[in-house]
Amino acid sequence: MTDYSSAIFGLIAFTAVISAAVVYVLAQPTDLPVIKNSQAKA
Repeated sequence: MTDYSSAIFGLIAFTAVISAAVVYVLAQPTDLPVIKNSQAKA
């Protein structure tokens, strides 16, 4: 049997990096007028 632990850790690291990038992008102020209007009304 081949040891896949390095591949598993690699996938976990990749997922963590992608998740952090998504959170970072979503945390930025938006330039979309539709979203700005809905946030201003709330």
